[in-house]
Amino acid sequence: MFRTCLAFCAIVLCCELSAEQIECVLRTPNEINRENVQLNNGTIEIHGSASIEIVPQSKVGKGDWAIEFETFCVGGVEQMTLASAFDQSTSPNTASKETSGNKTSTPQSLPPFIHSETFRPHVAILEEANGFHLTGVDVLRLDLTMKDDAVLQIRNVRLRRPQESDHEKDADSLAHAADPELLNAYLSGTFASTITGVTVGMSDIQITGTVANHRTGVTLGDIPMETLLGDQSPYRELIDIEIQNDGSFEVSVPRSTLVDDRRVDRLTDRWQLFHDGPSGNVAISHARYAETVACRQPNLPPAKPSSKKGLGGWSAQRSPALKNELKDLGITAVTVNVAGLHQYVSTRPHPNFTKFSWQGRDYYANGRALQQLDQTFREAAANNVMVSAILLISNPENSGDEDLQRLRHPDADPSGMFAMPAVTSSEGIGYYGAILNLMAERWSRDDGIHGRVHHWIVHNEVDFGSIWTNAGRKSDITYMDLYQRSMRMIDLIARQYDPNARAWISLTHHWAERGNEYGYGSKRMLDLLVQFCQTEGDFPWGLAYHPYPQSLFDPRTWQDEKATFEFATPKITPKNIEVLDAYMKLPQNRYHDAVRPVHLSENGFNSKDYSDAAQQNQAAGMALAWKKIQSLSSIETWHYHNWIDNRHEGGLKIGLRKFSDESGDPLGKKLIWNLYQAFGTPREDAEANRYLQTIGAKSWNDLIHQESIH
Repeated sequence: MFRTCLAFCAIVLCCELSAEQIECVLRTPNEINRENVQLNNGTIEIHGSASIEIVPQSKVGKGDWAIEFETFCVGGVEQMTLASAFDQSTSPNTASKETSGNKTSTPQSLPPFIHSETFRPHVAILEEANGFHLTGVDVLRLDLTMKDDAVLQIRNVRLRRPQESDHEKDADSLAHAADPELLNAYLSGTFASTITGVTVGMSDIQITGTVANHRTGVTLGDIPMETLLGDQSPYRELIDIEIQNDGSFEVSVPRSTLVDDRRVDRLTDRWQLFHDGPSGNVAISHARYAETVACRQPNLPPAKPSSKKGLGGWSAQRSPALKNELKDLGITAVTVNVAGLHQYVSTRPHPNFTKFSWQGRDYYANGRALQQLDQTFREAAANNVMVSAILLISNPENSGDEDLQRLRHPDADPSGMFAMPAVTSSEGIGYYGAILNLMAERWSRDDGIHGRVHHWIVHNEVDFGSIWTNAGRKSDITYMDLYQRSMRMIDLIARQYDPNARAWISLTHHWAERGNEYGYGSKRMLDLLVQFCQTEGDFPWGLAYHPYPQSLFDPRTWQDEKATFEFATPKITPKNIEVLDAYMKLPQNRYHDAVRPVHLSENGFNSKDYSDAAQQNQAAGMALAWKKIQSLSSIETWHYHNWIDNRHEGGLKIGLRKFSDESGDPLGKKLIWNLYQAFGTPREDAEANRYLQTIGAKSWNDLIHQESIH
């Protein structure tokens, strides 16, 4: 009955728009798509190919228009066509042209919606010069060609006049990033001279290296982190060095220096050799960051979780009714979102904010906001739980907040949910460093008065940076040049206070494939990060990976076709998670010959509804993942996401518990809750084995890949 009535329903998705912005209604044609199109909480949801109607709620005037959507699209749309003013009794594929007012409009092929695992804006330009006339149009029809397993949600559709920002800029066309050709040449280049080590002590910095082919005119340059490759004068200071007969040198410099009357800590600087030749100072080595950092609390103990069972996106305030959930589930590790970093520290004084200094500038800490996080971290500590904080920078479309504008990267496009920090400006990186230093010091105290953060996940899913860590349109190498600076900032700062702290790179399940045209691929991001480390000095980062099933809507990960057992696999999901373990154990990916740790920091399985069959599939996916990771030594933690079903996740129901407002059963335990509770207990095998039949296997050993991976 629901689908029968659906053909006559309409949803108003925008309101209060100006005369040059027209609200639209979405509806489904009377006789088509009833099996494919559903209404879901004020949004149209489409499964497979379909057509929908878009009805402008005001008269459409002459000229060019832009049509704007918000879409959540798992699997992507293959083809997309927009036609105007058609007869609703006509099949959508029979007419080649439609009448609009007194003119004829040609159906226009639009750039299709790309794969996206959150709602994101999509804009298409409708130009009269290309034959698309909207004057007086009554209705538009959007025809979508999609794979059967693709899922699309559409909301907030409107027509408006085109803007300059609608025309996408080319990759690396913006000013606040290094040239990709220079970066490629630098990372692949070789120098006869080299800096072999940088050690930051409490009051000084030791730099060692070797110089070839020169005995005079060689100096050591001190380069601030924000300086881009290609800068004509990258160094803030040149330091004379004494070269020994064998070409070696060792220099000790004060850790702090004066810069424009400010006392600056050179903890995060990098160092490079220069030779003063006929054409001026020329670099004769790669630059190098510090690898060793003196720690104020070298005996601060590491976290030692007793199992691999974690929980993602947890906070003490999220559901007070479930205050004992960590204990009840046996959770040993959590991730905590630390979003909107600018709200915790201001560059300007405010009532009840506390003044502090970083890099010779004054900043002001928001004690009330910090105390909210203290509550979460203290409760985690009371439950002996390891904490990984996820650092997120807001990226609103319009904001007059001067601190936020200073913090986020100036090229960041507001289409992204979050932004890259401004790591290429002195003020931006100074402000970012002040926030990081305040937090690292506060949550690494040996008395634990504010709670403890053990690890720092640097932003979110950076191989999908256009959505989750936006820095504008960038090539992969240029983007990684920005991102690895952010990683090094928190690494160098945090290890002053906690010798066990790590920075973690956050990546999606899109491995050797990019996921969409704006994605980079997580394998490519890892390989580039390793290349930067090999060139400019290594540091002990870890991998925070998100191996969701191939389709976020389908928990039957054992059927994932794109998850193969080779390093070139398009995706890494629970089905082939052995590939990730094998890749991290390759010699080039290790840190001082030790395998870098992997935390599966965001992962979950969907139940399309709350039926027993849907919950069986959800739990079976988790049982398979758990049994696989137990024998994979690089993988330390699985953080289940989401704890509770969330109505803002595009129709997904991936929680261990039902919606908090679910009629008749708010916060109800799903089958997967009981399974997850059993992991790591004597009940594990009995609970997990009941899902072998769902998967169609006789034993877990039949599902674990035993052969070598190449």
